[in-house]
Amino acid sequence: MVEDVQRIRSHPLVPGEIPIYGYIYDVRSGKLIEVPEATAAGRVR
Repeated sequence: MVEDVQRIRSHPLVPGEIPIYGYIYDVRSGKLIEVPEATAAGRVR
């Protein structure tokens, strides 16, 4: 998950001022579960 967010964050077509968040969707409960490390990796530069 963190690697995915880092890949998106470093892509040249994704502006640095757009935050990227990391969540996992739990199909059983229907809830989004934040992955704090991934959200931290996607912070605005």
